[in-house]
This record gives sequence, C-alpha cells and structure tokens, in this order.
Amino acid sequence: MFEHEILDVAVGIVAGVISFLYAEKFLPRRFTNRRRAILIWAIVYAVEQITVSNLTTLFSPYERFIIIFPQILTLFVLQRIFFVTDKAREFFILASFIVGWDILRFIASPLSHIIFSVWSPIWIEIFNSLIENYPDSTDEIIFEMEILNRVVMFIVLTFCRAVQFGILILYLRIIAKNFARRDYEINFRDSLFLIFPCVTILLIDVTLRLTAFSVQNGAMFLIYEREPVTILLLPLVSLLLLGVIISVVILFQNLIRYKDEEQKRLLLENRAVEVHHEIEELQNIYADIRGLRHDLRNHIANIFSCVKGNAELENYLRGMTATVEKLDFHDKTGNPITDIILHQVRQRAVKNFVRFDANFQYAKNFDVYDVAIILNNALENALEACEKVSGDKFISVHSYWRGNLYFIEVENNFDGELEKNFATTKADKNLHGLGLQNIRRCAKKYLGDVDIKVDGKIFKLTIMLYQSKNFE
Repeated sequence: MFEHEILDVAVGIVAGVISFLYAEKFLPRRFTNRRRAILIWAIVYAVEQITVSNLTTLFSPYERFIIIFPQILTLFVLQRIFFVTDKAREFFILASFIVGWDILRFIASPLSHIIFSVWSPIWIEIFNSLIENYPDSTDEIIFEMEILNRVVMFIVLTFCRAVQFGILILYLRIIAKNFARRDYEINFRDSLFLIFPCVTILLIDVTLRLTAFSVQNGAMFLIYEREPVTILLLPLVSLLLLGVIISVVILFQNLIRYKDEEQKRLLLENRAVEVHHEIEELQNIYADIRGLRHDLRNHIANIFSCVKGNAELENYLRGMTATVEKLDFHDKTGNPITDIILHQVRQRAVKNFVRFDANFQYAKNFDVYDVAIILNNALENALEACEKVSGDKFISVHSYWRGNLYFIEVENNFDGELEKNFATTKADKNLHGLGLQNIRRCAKKYLGDVDIKVDGKIFKLTIMLYQSKNFE
C-alpha cells in the first residue's frame, strides 16, 4: 500500500526535522547553512527509520524494540557531525528525544485503535447496504469500498501521527525552555541526574512493548483487545512518564539557580567583610586627618602671631591655611564614613562634569556599615548611568524622616535605555546586579524595602528603613 509508504517517509522527515531543532536548542551548530543541515539530517534520519522499520518485519513483535538501537546510533552520529561536541548534553538530548518519541506510540496506537473500532462497523454497514441495493455491481462496490477504507485509514493514521507529533513538540519545548542555560557546564553528576530517569523510562517503554502482545490459540492479540481498560491506561501512563522527565529537568534548573544564588551569597558575604574592614580603616584615617587638621591650624595660628608685619611669610601661611582647609569635607553628614563617601562621589562628579547635590544626614539609629553600603552602591550606579549621558548630567541624594521611617532618595538622569532587570555593565559579570542586591539586603535587615521609578530619562531610587527598638 503506497499510502503507508508515503506516510512513513513523511513521519521520518518530520521526526528528523524535530530532532534537529531540538538538538539546536542545546548545542551550537558547526555549519552556517542551517537549511541544508536540516535537510541532510532529516533525509538521513528518515532513510534509517524506513530501512530499519522494513527490516523489523523479519522479527516477531516481541523483538521489534531493537529499532531503538539503530535510532540512537544514527542520532548520535548526526549530532557529532552537525553540532559542537558536548557529551553530557548529547546523551541527554538523545535519551529525552527517543524516550518521548517512543513512549508516545502508546498514545497514537490506542487512538487509532479506538477510531478504527468505530469506523469498522460503519464500513461494514455501508458495504452490506450497497450490496443489498445494487447486487449487480458487487465488483465495483468492493473496489470502491476498498479505496474508501484505504483513504480513511490513511487519514486516521495521519491524524494519530499528528497528535503524536503535537504532544512530542510540546514535551520537547517544555524541556528546552526549562533546561540549563548554554553557558552552564554540566558535570558527570549532573549528567547522571538527567539521564538516569530517561534510561529508566526507556526500559519501561520496552517492557510495555513486550507486554502489548499476547498469543491465544496461535493468534496474536493486542493488549487492548484482551484488557480493554488498557486503552485508557497506556496513554495516561505515557503522559505521566513524560511528566517525570519534565519534572526532573525543572528540578535540575532549580538546583542550578540555587547554586548560582549560593555563589552570589558567598560573594556578597566576602565583599561585605572586605567593605567592613575598609570602613574601619577609613574611620581611623578620618580620625587621624581631623587630628592633623586641628594641630596644623593651631601651629599656623601660633606662627602667625610670631611673624606679624612680615607680608611675605603671612601670605605663605595663608596659603598653608587654604591647603589645610582642603582636608575638610564639603558634606557634614554626622558620620565620617558617609562624609568620605559623599566626598569621593563629589570629586568623581566634578571630573565627569556631573552636577552633584547632596542633602544627606546620617541617622544614628542604623548601623553606619549598612547605610554606607546603601549609599555607596546607589551613588556608584548613578555615576555609571551619568557617564553614558551627553549634555547636562546630575545626581541628587537626600535623606529625611517620616515618623519611624527613614528614607534615602537618589535621583539621576540616564540615557533612557535600561538593561533588562537592570543588568550590570561591569566587565566582571560575577558582580551582575550585586549593587541593587546589596541595597535590598540592607533594607530588608531594617524591615524596609526599595522602590524604583523611571520617568522619561530620570531614574529615582528610594530606600526605606524602619526604625525599630531592635535597631536603636
């Protein structure tokens, strides 16, 4: 029957295309001509499927599961030729695709069995009616009814294959969407975690195939004919088994995210310790500078009293006084650490022609270490944003109280383009988003939160901290 051969060729080509597109989600291609690669892949896969399918007719139904092994070998060779080698991903692609394609036969086969069981009595009824009404045209009726039956069989088998492909595509898309990103290196343990369920389900699939046939009085029967309830159970079991693989992939993705979060947390803790030491050093340096400034002022004042009338020395001492005054900071926030942070930001702003306005007062109710982290990260992000702006640039920072709530607001202009999820532009991608994470972490410590508003090309960051007795 040539229509079955046409259907087999079409199924092989479509399955080949799907397997290529699926592998493409995980592995980079070796060749730039994608269409040619898909065409060659699909043809080779279809030829293998048709050839092996014809050969399996030489075996009993119990032995026909061996078709899996040539399929695995063919896909493995094709992956090695058309895609960059990555053994862990290759094995998972092979296992998950073959399991999905083969286990879904237990959906297509029962579906076709149900449809044919409905069509068969209808066909017999039509055939008998025509024979009774037109007894002189028996040969023509038999010929036409055979053609009708073949057409219906072709349509039904095509429909069942379409259902199988539809579920397969959905299953593969869910896996590809939830699988680890390409830059994640899968180790041996990860590979076992992913492949073990696939191999287990593949063995279950083989077992189901072996039990799908039974012999009674020398005749071969399908399991649905012997146990009708299996016509519903087999499709349900097939979908549940595919759900197991999807669940494993989602679980694996969550484990990767947890691992990434744990690495970020450790990085944050290490940076926090470093910043804490830096703050302590800055406090000591600031105390030394204040003492030095005080002593120098006294010395200069004493020298002034001794050189009155000497204009040259007086001018020299006035110059020294001006130099000493530079040791003092423009911003008086109430804490040396926040003074230093604003002083450094102001100097960078001047160099980059950024208007910097600060009306900030340190709140003693909160640990200066946490306030310094908030202030430093917020202003650092604002400076980076202003560096991309041409023309007028500004940064403003101020703080205020509303009852027991302490607010820090940082406002700046930017070029109007925000990275997705405020992604970092730093060269070190390990620092991705750590600035905002640091700010949120400190705010949460004081039962507070962070609010971000964007109005045109104006970016406004508001940090709220709550004054509680626990933090006084």
